[in-house]
Amino acid sequence: MGIDAPKRMAAYDLLASVLSYPDAESDGILRSFLEELLAACPELAQETQLRFSKWRDQIESLSREERQEVYARTFDMSPKCTLEIGWHLFGEQYDRGTFLVWMRGQLRAFGLAESTDLPDHARHALAVLGRLEADSADRFATACVLPALETVRDGLRQLESPYEVLVDAICRFLESQHGPAERDLNSLPVLNGQHEELFSAESV
Repeated sequence: MGIDAPKRMAAYDLLASVLSYPDAESDGILRSFLEELLAACPELAQETQLRFSKWRDQIESLSREERQEVYARTFDMSPKCTLEIGWHLFGEQYDRGTFLVWMRGQLRAFGLAESTDLPDHARHALAVLGRLEADSADRFATACVLPALETVRDGLRQLESPYEVLVDAICRFLESQHGPAERDLNSLPVLNGQHEELFSAESV
């Protein structure tokens, strides 16, 4: 990766924040988002910068209430566009539950608070991604986060939502940092025969 650890964490936390439900806190983040992201990642590709800038210009023209409406309409109305990473990877398969348990464990390990969103929400996945060691981050990004967000992006193209530009920019950013999506779920330790161990630990 080209970003040192503190800046990487800051960059991914910013990405997590703009994929969260709009509230008073996000108003302030929105104003300084691109500048802070460039401070953390000055080598950000020009095209990716333009995509982030286009999204910010579109979303800043809306009131908070309008942003909330657009967010809910974009991500909550269609399974194709949900920000729950595990849904896109596993659907209703048993491994979805394993993945949720694993994500909850990652949040706890890094001292990240859970929210009203499920543990596998993209905002949580991005925050975890910014804290993993480089090799683990690459595997998690290419096998889980990127494939899921690319699916979301494809779904959003049919909705003409301003969030399509944002999700596309995040996909571009992640690919530049970790490589292209590989869709190899078997490479993740969470799926290598650890179902019983994970659920046993969760029940303690």
